Amino acid sequence: MAIDEQALAASIHGLTSTFRDYAGPPLQAASAHLAAVVAAAEDLLDADAVGIMLLDENGTLRAAASTSAITARLEQAQQRLGLGPGHDTIARRSTVLVENLTTDPAYTRLVAELTPLQVGAVLSAPIRVDGAVAGNLNLIRNTAHRWTESETRAAVAYAEVVGELLGASAQFGRARPARQPAADGSPDGTGGAEHAD
Repeated sequence: MAIDEQALAASIHGLTSTFRDYAGPPLQAASAHLAAVVAAAEDLLDADAVGIMLLDENGTLRAAASTSAITARLEQAQQRLGLGPGHDTIARRSTVLVENLTTDPAYTRLVAELTPLQVGAVLSAPIRVDGAVAGNLNLIRNTAHRWTESETRAAVAYAEVVGELLGASAQFGRARPARQPAADGSPDGTGGAEHAD
């Protein structure tokens, strides 16, 4: 499928303009922006579903946004098994194109986990923040599909939008003033006493 480059540019501009001067709280509260990105990507790229997975503080991929139950199921299955196109994107630090998930031997366990849900083609593009891969944006087709260069470029462009949002969110977090010590001089008001686990 050929992507309308002007429509893509307008979509990207519309998304980035909403958080170019990001002044909100960290990532947890950026979910509305992430939801807007996956919705825009699904619409422009004519995908059946779009999702975002992000690395948490322990380096584990977690579902962060999705446009449908299909995406949510796929991302949850990848989390449970620790394998899938999203994990391969992180490992390779590059875009992964899967024409038909159900016939790819690398994903046999994943397909079994998804049964009876049918997932065909998957495109997983890395999300980068300050040059480091922080997650991935996934396009899903219900049937087999050969991804075009135009679709791949567009998916990467949307992944870059997410990276920009995450970077803005991280900068906001770093820019917040340090918490003031409590009256007893300790950071949390415990007088410096250790907490029992």
